[in-house]
This record gives sequence, structure tokens and C-alpha cells, in this order.
Amino acid sequence: MTAPIYIVYYSVDHAMTFWQAALEPLLPGIKLVTAEQPEAQDAEVMITWNPPEGMIAGLKNLKGVISLAQGVDHVLNGKTFPAHLKFARLIDPYMSEAMAEWVTLTVLEYHRDAAAYREAETRHDWIRLPPRIAARTTVAVMGLGAIGSVVAETLTHLKFNVIGWSRSEKSIAGVTCYHGDDGFEACLKSADILVSILPLTAATENIYNAKHFAQMKKGAAFINAGRGKQVVEPDLIAAIDQGHLRGATLDVMVTEPLPADHAFWDHPKITVWPHVSAQTNPESASEQVVEAITDIRAGREPRNSVNIARGY
Repeated sequence: MTAPIYIVYYSVDHAMTFWQAALEPLLPGIKLVTAEQPEAQDAEVMITWNPPEGMIAGLKNLKGVISLAQGVDHVLNGKTFPAHLKFARLIDPYMSEAMAEWVTLTVLEYHRDAAAYREAETRHDWIRLPPRIAARTTVAVMGLGAIGSVVAETLTHLKFNVIGWSRSEKSIAGVTCYHGDDGFEACLKSADILVSILPLTAATENIYNAKHFAQMKKGAAFINAGRGKQVVEPDLIAAIDQGHLRGATLDVMVTEPLPADHAFWDHPKITVWPHVSAQTNPESASEQVVEAITDIRAGREPRNSVNIARGY
């Protein structure tokens, strides 16, 4: 009888049994356990989303960790991560497609004045607003990685004037790409609709603040599907209340779940989504998770390894 392959599991998004059922057909003998079970100390790999501080460091036999998402700040920021561990993230094609769907939805809501028409509907008011031409509407995608590049390319198919920013130089067909500090400012100043899909790093925390909101076009819309801690929330509310920004659609917040008394909930020009723009799908991600488990246990560098110093 084959010995069990113990894998530590911690996530608040899916029950452990959910991932057990998805992974077992691909890796016979796998057994997911919690960090509190005795078998956890025999585990060489942990798969996780947002583990408590000290959990990873307390598992003495670990060789590596797999983030159940593309982002990794929930594993690294403010937490102890032993330097000897390998670290992989998911780059699931489904997540890129799902994000592109959500961004397209939110961009089109602004482009087609959905909020104004829904408000008119409540008044029983038959109005017609002047139409916009997509080719004359500039959408800036901030973050052109594995997900952002798919988002930007998808928007080009709707004929928007798509520009984008990344830390390093990129090239995407149909997208005007910027990089560096000057490029970031150029995107802020050019965007009619700004879509952020940036990873959370020391350089991007609080990057959307009063200074940068002031550099955006008057009447621009702000969409955030990156990380909540990149936004100085009072500054965003002020930019909207002062009439500089048209509104905001937010899938990520500084504190999640968003507290019931938070000002975002009832703000008429802010739309709140509960961090669902691109959820991890076990069905599409299982093969990649099993591949990473196999590589880590064999001492190989897993595909989609994380550069811990860079933060993604």
C-alpha cells in the first residue's frame, strides 16, 4: 500500500474537502490535513490562502508553499516566511479570463452610463444620454502581467483605446505600453477609465492617493481589482465627493470583508464587489497545483516560482 502524501491545507475560500476531491484523481494518495493535525509535521508542501502568522514557520518538514492565487501578498506581508522554502503561485488561464470578463463588465457600465440609466429607471424617467465612441475612450490597465495582459488585449477587441503600465517594459499587440515612473503618470493623465490589476508590493502600497487621483482626468472612473491596500480610501472618497472623479468600482478593500459601517457601502458613486472578480477554480487549477507539489517534493524549482524580494 502506497504511503499517504500529506499536504497541509489552509484557506478560508474553499473547504478542504473541496480541494481534496479535485486533487485526488490527479495525485493518488494525496491527503490534505490541517496544520493542527499530527500528520502536518510530515508534510513537505502546503497549499494556502492567507495563512495565520507563524503557521508556515511551524511546519518543520516543509519544502515549499503554493499560493492558491496569483497574488502572494497574503502569504508574505507581515508574516514569517522561511528563506529555504520554495514558493509557487497559480497562473490559471481561467482566472485571467474571469478577470477579463469582470473588467469588461465594469468598463462597459461606465462607458454606457449604466448607473445613470438605472437611476432614471427608479424615477420612471425615459432619458437618452449622448453615446460615447469606444475608440475615443482611453482605458488604462495598470499591471500588464499574466492577468493584466489578457485584460488589456480583451478590451482592444471592443475597440477601446487601450494603454497600459508595467514596472518593466512590455509589448502587447494593440496596446500602447508604458513603464517606469513617467509611464505611470502618463497613464493617470490619459485615462478616461483606469483599471488597476497591480500586485501588492512595498512600491504599490498606498499608490492610489490624493496626489495620484489629482493627476487623473476630471471625470475619470477608477476600477480596482488589484489589492485594497493600494488605495488610500479617504483620498478616493474625497476625489469623488469633490467631483474630480466620476466614480469607482472596487473588488478589493483595505479590510476584507468590508465592515458593515464602511463609507463605501452607501456611497452613491462607489460600487462594491466582494473580491470575486477572478476566483481560483479548483477544476481548472488542479493540474497546476499537482505539478507544483510534485516539483517541490522532488527538489525542483516549480513553475511560476515567486521572487520573494520582488513580491510576485
